[in-house]
Amino acid sequence: MNLLEQYFSYPAAPERILSIIGIELHWILLQYTLGLPFAILVLLLLYKKTGNQNWLKLARTATKALGINFALGAASGTLSEFGLVVVWPNVLEAAGRYIYYPLYLEIFAFLTEIVFVYLLVFGWNKLSTNAKIIVAFLAMFGAWFSAAMIVSVNSYMVAPAGIVSAYNPQTGWMYSQGYPKVLLVVPSDLVGALDIAKLQSLGMEVVGQMGNGVAVYMPSKIVARLAYEAWSMKTVGDSVLALVVKPEALPAVKGLLVKDVVDKILVETVRTVGYTTVTFQSPVYLGSILHTIGAALTVTGFTFAGAFALLMLLTKKKTAYYMDGLKFGVFFSLVAIVLQGAVFGHTMGEEIAHFNPEKLAAMEGTSNQILSIPRTFGIEGLMKLIIYGNPNAQLPGYDQIPVDYCSLMGVPNIPDCRPPLILHYLYYTKTGLSILLALLSIVVAILIWRKMELGNIWLWSLAASPAVAHLVSFLGWGVREMGRKPWTIYGVMTVDVARTANPVGPLTYAVVGLLFIAVLALQVYAAWRLLFVPSLRGEEE
Repeated sequence: MNLLEQYFSYPAAPERILSIIGIELHWILLQYTLGLPFAILVLLLLYKKTGNQNWLKLARTATKALGINFALGAASGTLSEFGLVVVWPNVLEAAGRYIYYPLYLEIFAFLTEIVFVYLLVFGWNKLSTNAKIIVAFLAMFGAWFSAAMIVSVNSYMVAPAGIVSAYNPQTGWMYSQGYPKVLLVVPSDLVGALDIAKLQSLGMEVVGQMGNGVAVYMPSKIVARLAYEAWSMKTVGDSVLALVVKPEALPAVKGLLVKDVVDKILVETVRTVGYTTVTFQSPVYLGSILHTIGAALTVTGFTFAGAFALLMLLTKKKTAYYMDGLKFGVFFSLVAIVLQGAVFGHTMGEEIAHFNPEKLAAMEGTSNQILSIPRTFGIEGLMKLIIYGNPNAQLPGYDQIPVDYCSLMGVPNIPDCRPPLILHYLYYTKTGLSILLALLSIVVAILIWRKMELGNIWLWSLAASPAVAHLVSFLGWGVREMGRKPWTIYGVMTVDVARTANPVGPLTYAVVGLLFIAVLALQVYAAWRLLFVPSLRGEEE
């Protein structure tokens, strides 16, 4: 199988590539916005406890880095947000109408970040140590609060509240029974017009009365079809709804827009589930936010270690300040990466297994069409144990997923809409590099603990570690987002429905992509000139 051809065969390839560039480059900067305030807080607490001036100097340098990063991160974030609005207008319209609350709260989180990040940066010399600690905590709170809001919406897109997947590790795939299914609350005034028996024959399950309507589990194929028809401005008479409306009720409703009917159902669903909490009830939310913060802390820790290792190599000096900076980065990254892999990553993996089994099948490469790493090395039983806690469980078979399971209703002749198998190699590359980073931090931490000399091989390895950590994080987000395709909202809306109706050519998107890259290049240059060069000259005070 041509893995790239499979990925590019999905609709909206240029738009998806542009989104990857924008979101991933913004994430490179965002990791430091999440990680640096926590690092500054820890350094200030170390200084308060020990009186070691090097911890204060490191906190000051990290604060300068946070100021530079936050300014450029805000710029790249603005570019990304405008890009989402204009490239994926329908999914943003749906988010704004039905799951707006966390996006609204994120505005206040961003304001909190602005106030306390810049108070820390520009008020450093006027604040006492205790005041710095408080301000650093509030800057961290604002950043993490912002991440919590955004990740809740992203988690809802990955697995909406009430989603029931199409896989059972004991019995296998359940597509023949209409799965995956989405929880909907149909308003009472619409229930009377629907032919319930016909809907049940199509796989709908009635849960019972809930709020001001009837809760049902609706097959995602039907939901996705309704989403397509809603944003195509079809009427009920021209819709699949005409097949499940009672004949006596059809004349009264056939002129209605499908979008108005869908709107009533979604409004009632969100109101019943809880409009302020619906995104946080996504079954993948906990693992997602923990994994996001864990990635940011891991990258931040390795950046500290790598920067001071490079300083030692270039100056051929191992001053107390350089050594303290390197030690802090090594132990910070060690704790972060262990938590990230053993706790946060495991939580995330269990959530994917239960609620995104098609993605799991692609990640684990359970297909006879490719060379599977677990199958090659005979670790399939181990993966079952890690994922399900049972070595006798079944991993979801990729080849058994119907090629049309996601129903790309707006685009004819799509040969295969399953998650791309290239995810398998991206995921295991990420996993392998993560293990190498963990081993590096463990070995160097032991050498430091035993007060042994750090040779150049370890210093060069640490100097390269920030780039590797960024690559791991980059691949992680890539696997998350590519694994969700061809859905934009899993089980609800596919990419062909979400995209703009007037896409531009690849050249225009390439120009926009270059703008994102220019912002990243500016960040690298600013960090080099304003942070690294002064430290190289011994001007870190």
